[in-house]
Amino acid sequence: MKKLNFKKSMLVVSVLTFALGTNSAFAANQTQVNATPAAIENSLPSLSPISGAEGVFTTFASSSKTVKTDTKNTLTSNTWLGSVDSNGLADYQVSANYDATDHKYIETRWKATIGAVSTTTTASVSMNFPTGVNVTATTTSTVTQATTSEKYYQNTQSQQDSSYRSNVAIQGDWKYITMTNVASCWGGSIVKKASITSQATQNK
Repeated sequence: MKKLNFKKSMLVVSVLTFALGTNSAFAANQTQVNATPAAIENSLPSLSPISGAEGVFTTFASSSKTVKTDTKNTLTSNTWLGSVDSNGLADYQVSANYDATDHKYIETRWKATIGAVSTTTTASVSMNFPTGVNVTATTTSTVTQATTSEKYYQNTQSQQDSSYRSNVAIQGDWKYITMTNVASCWGGSIVKKASITSQATQNK
């Protein structure tokens, strides 16, 4: 019977353990797999004003939520949603704001949810982007709510803001539209990734 080389086996186990641990730590700091970028990282300027959409479009619904990072600084998630016009379009803005520079990455990640009046009718919501993947969600005869896959915009150079402004297109017999935004920051002096969610809803 061939003897097992104990030292070699332990080395293999150690290497595998290190690799798995590294992958787990790496995955914890990444955007979810089903999310796609809305724009190339670091390519967009901070939106003005940095903390709101005032003067840009009339806000119908808004939400702002905060959380403390493990370095005791404040991360804010903002979501603004404008009124749906006669063409079924509604402006929105999402942002992540951080009041320090002890991080490396900051990201805003969002999705749209549409609700239909009933299962006998359908409703859909779409978000289109100049570059990247467009996303759409449509209700069915069995489900009255549908949610798009997620989009995100990320800055990677310790910027204090990551924000995106565009519009959603709504069709069908809809009951409500909800924008959900997850703001996150990590890296640098921040050991544990910080995230906070804000949400804005307009009912028809």
